[in-house]
Amino acid sequence: MNEESTNPHRTKNPLEWTVFSLSLALLLGTIGVLIHQSIRLGNEPAHLRITLGEPEALADQVRVPVKLHNDGDQPAAAIHIEVTSAFEGAEKRCMLLFDHIAHHSEREGWVSFPEHPSPATLRARVTGYANP
Repeated sequence: MNEESTNPHRTKNPLEWTVFSLSLALLLGTIGVLIHQSIRLGNEPAHLRITLGEPEALADQVRVPVKLHNDGDQPAAAIHIEVTSAFEGAEKRCMLLFDHIAHHSEREGWVSFPEHPSPATLRARVTGYANP
């Protein structure tokens, strides 16, 4: 019988040490990143901000790009956004719903109006959201 296979005090070869070292470094690095993020992450609630893009004509509708930013430390869910515009004295209203937005991230969507809105009359606001 081979003496190496029965000897419990056999030394590891260089490949085994290399794999062990890389695995240990990866594990410690991952734990370090998680600890750093948990310390750095604050408790500020979701801070939602909306920017509207230029209206774009498409067939019989005009689409307006909507970008939602969350500058807070916490995520938000079920975000309801209302976009309004004045048309010949009347106000038109569109609603947009985002299911979720993570902390320090952004989401994009579109609303459609039947007529071309004046960019000066476009207004957007968050009407509500939930803490997930």
